[in-house]
Amino acid sequence: MESCPIPPEWQYTRNIMDLVYLADIDFLICDKIYRISDPKPTSYDFLKLSANNSFFESIEILHTLIYSKDKNELRIEPAIKDIIEKDELSDVKINSEVVDKFLKFIEAQYPNPNYNQFNFDKKMNLPIGDIIAEIKKAKIILNGIDDFELLKSKFESYGFHKIRHQSAAHKNKLLPNPAGAANLTIKTDLIDKLGEIIKIIRIDCYIWFDYGLTNPYGCVIESLDRLIHNN
Repeated sequence: MESCPIPPEWQYTRNIMDLVYLADIDFLICDKIYRISDPKPTSYDFLKLSANNSFFESIEILHTLIYSKDKNELRIEPAIKDIIEKDELSDVKINSEVVDKFLKFIEAQYPNPNYNQFNFDKKMNLPIGDIIAEIKKAKIILNGIDDFELLKSKFESYGFHKIRHQSAAHKNKLLPNPAGAANLTIKTDLIDKLGEIIKIIRIDCYIWFDYGLTNPYGCVIESLDRLIHNN
């Protein structure tokens, strides 16, 4: 029995989310390596090289999703507009106060919210999953484009729109190490700012595209943990 083909718009969203998850993993790799408290010289050079390349790859992915004008590339804004166009005539059954409270709850418990701890409106007489779906629909219809512009503005305010992966990767022939920026030390505040952007885009995509907050590729970080602790 053949499986049903995935509609093009669903496949497009899935591809976007794969890139978002990859940008998240790249950030987590960089952050974890830079937070090693007692680096061992024999292995740290390699780990630092991985961290630096992951940092720039994460930014490059975000740059494509947020800033690209190329219609052949994966871009978030057109996907949001398609969803809004399909849902804009739907009735919004949730008031903005409930939406705001739910988003603050998600932000506080990211990336593993316990939905049972949120005070859902029992008057709606709906399953929790249906209430969350209504909250997401209300948020994207009322604020989808504005939230995307805020994400873009934050990305730009940190100067990430000017950073290109080529400046630290093997494509830069001026670097002494052909594998990447082994001797570069990234400022901690830049890593923290990238973490802010990652958190925003992960929560936004949870609302926009109805994908979970748990990264399905988290096993990469588990493998990195073993590598760090075995050295």
